[in-house]
Amino acid sequence: MAESSELRDQSLPRPIASPGIGMARRALRGVGRFCVRSIFWTYQRGSWQYDIICAVILVFIFLTPASWFHDRPTLGLTHLRRTQGIIETGHAKDGWHYIVDARLVDSLAPLAPDYAIRTLLEDRFHKPVKIESVVILRDRNNVVLGYNVVLTR
Repeated sequence: MAESSELRDQSLPRPIASPGIGMARRALRGVGRFCVRSIFWTYQRGSWQYDIICAVILVFIFLTPASWFHDRPTLGLTHLRRTQGIIETGHAKDGWHYIVDARLVDSLAPLAPDYAIRTLLEDRFHKPVKIESVVILRDRNNVVLGYNVVLTR
């Protein structure tokens, strides 16, 4: 068979397009490729793209106002702090002995100390408690440190 050079040298006709559309597509592809590579962090360490991404992250960290996040800690008395301020010291014939931190009792200030202690212990045990005795624990300066509570179950 004889080879034909007529078709090999000819190209297919292309649609006529304005030169600006081709440049816009290439620019859009380049921006898209940059975004994808930035999100998946595919740039080599030490390249200018890597440095730009790191700079953007640092700018975000240091210049973002804290008010945007609304994650201020609450200063209220949480359930965890309530259970940590109650220490079981053991049990004897007269009942179970606990030491209740005075700051916990003071946090329920409108209540009298006996009622505050009862509320704290019932909150911890999730059932009614029967208090046998409450003894105030004081330091040398007569400051109330806590309460020694005996419960009968």
